[in-house]
Amino acid sequence: MNSEWTVLALRIAVIAIVYLFLFQVAFFGVRRLRAPATFRLHSVPGRLLVLDPGESQLARGEHIPLASLNSLGRSPESSIRLDDTFVSFEHALLSYRDRLWWLEDLGSTNGTLLNRHPVNGRVPAGFGDIIDIGSVKLRLEHG
Repeated sequence: MNSEWTVLALRIAVIAIVYLFLFQVAFFGVRRLRAPATFRLHSVPGRLLVLDPGESQLARGEHIPLASLNSLGRSPESSIRLDDTFVSFEHALLSYRDRLWWLEDLGSTNGTLLNRHPVNGRVPAGFGDIIDIGSVKLRLEHG
């Protein structure tokens, strides 16, 4: 009789642990959905000005509007396609987060430069900064 109570108590404990786990998953999921978005899709203050199109199809003086997350590269899926032979397929990311622009090289072959300095990891970028990707030169400007 004692072992039956023990088995019943263990079953209840396992069920309680499973429900506690599901409650925590739901709680943190709802909390995360209600948190302010880190990346905003609209009203991002920035654009890129093409200073030198390199071998790409871009035009000198062209303005490229920016979203909160911008992938730059030769890939057709890149949000900003740079079809220059010196640009990697997935070359760099330019993102707007916490009221700052961030530039990150994605392990490209020829690297990414910010104001003529190599980008290692994720670095902050400011308005007026020059971004070199392959032979393409872009300037970050207010949108």
